[in-house]
Amino acid sequence: MPTKALSVRRTMWVAPLILALAMGCVALPAPAPTPTVRPPTETSPPTATPEPTSTPTPAPPTATATPPPVTSTPSPQPTPPAEALVPQGQVTRPPDDYAPTPPPPPELGTEESDAWVRDYVELVTAMLNSGRSVEDVLRALTDWSTTSEGMMGDPSSVVWAESSDVDDDGADEWLMSVPVPERGCGATWCPSYLVLFEVREELFVPGHVVRGSPPYEIQAQNAELRQIDDINADGQTEVLLQQMWCGAHTCFTGLTVGRWDGARWHNLADGPISQAYTELTVEDSDGDGALEFTFFGGTFGSVGAGLQRPHRLLFDWTDGAYRLVEDEPAPSDHPYYLMLDANAALAERDWDRALELALRVVEEPDFSDSMVPLEEVGEDRIVGYAAVEAMLVRAERGDV
Repeated sequence: MPTKALSVRRTMWVAPLILALAMGCVALPAPAPTPTVRPPTETSPPTATPEPTSTPTPAPPTATATPPPVTSTPSPQPTPPAEALVPQGQVTRPPDDYAPTPPPPPELGTEESDAWVRDYVELVTAMLNSGRSVEDVLRALTDWSTTSEGMMGDPSSVVWAESSDVDDDGADEWLMSVPVPERGCGATWCPSYLVLFEVREELFVPGHVVRGSPPYEIQAQNAELRQIDDINADGQTEVLLQQMWCGAHTCFTGLTVGRWDGARWHNLADGPISQAYTELTVEDSDGDGALEFTFFGGTFGSVGAGLQRPHRLLFDWTDGAYRLVEDEPAPSDHPYYLMLDANAALAERDWDRALELALRVVEEPDFSDSMVPLEEVGEDRIVGYAAVEAMLVRAERGDV
């Protein structure tokens, strides 16, 4: 019994406690849930919301239609290298009353100085920027070239201008052949300067004076523009120029090939590309996309030139430059050249050909077409050397 009474007393307080707790849950308000802040996403960056103020925020000023004041300072132009032979200063438009006068020509028999060439190119540039057309400027320069008495020939044959996108920048450049003042043309000369111009902000800006052929000649002779195109199949534009110049007895034909990158001229030949009294062919003869230059000739007109025969020269694009890749002499029945060709056959171990050529010299030498006296050619020495060549073939074959 005592145990049961104790159990009843312990449970008598449970009911009031439960009632009180239930009433408390009804009377007290439940706390409001706190909103969860989501992090901003990459596609929707958060924007700051300004706090409200008692005064309105002034709006930013609107753009006016008045353009900014125009300054007289021209935009910077790249400075060409000294070897470009063009003026180094800023190019500007000449005044409205600009009246050019011909400069004193360089002295005959002497090479013009770099300073003289720069001054002349600067004068031509000012004429081009004075509002005159290119054709008018070239006509005036041609007149300046023929003012001296006794000048022969017509320099207009070497005066030309061609516009093309030479550096692949989407805008055309100008390549011009401008004559030398008071030089005209003669039987063996017709000089000009080959000047490449950029056009920037509607101004002609000289970039380079292309050297003539053979290399490093400031003046070009009988200059002709052959092609502005992708000459060597490298995806870029190149310039191909042809010239012809003469000495006292011999005339030469030469090519200049180069590329303009907008700031510098790059000569793309490993050495001179020229030959005397030649037949020139420019074509893609091997189908690789690059043009080859084939010359056939090479004999000199001088009386003292000695015994000679034509050669076929082939220049091709190889290892980043145009190089002489073949030098093939034309066949000849003269004993001297038969002996030389037998030597070449020996070097190639072509025993049959070497023996055939050498025996023709030993057995039937014909010096009747020699261009020089026989005593200078040395007939006996030529025949003797051919005999040694024949003996070498016999020895190689074991034919005692």
